[in-house]
Amino acid sequence: MCYLNGHRLKIIYKGNNICELYLENEYQGTAPFDYVKKKLGQLEKRWSTSKIQNYHFKELLSKFDQSI
Repeated sequence: MCYLNGHRLKIIYKGNNICELYLENEYQGTAPFDYVKKKLGQLEKRWSTSKIQNYHFKELLSKFDQSI
């Protein structure tokens, strides 16, 4: 999750280099994860006043009980 020019951008990695993009909690579509990561890096370098910051990575855990 990051903030891009005052908008909240959420990227969810689904596996196999595919991620889902959400802008302000509205689904925007899927994209290759490496491409999105590269473009965010370019935006950070281009905008000296960029508000892209505070990346939060967390692993998604299954809600199913696997103890059985």
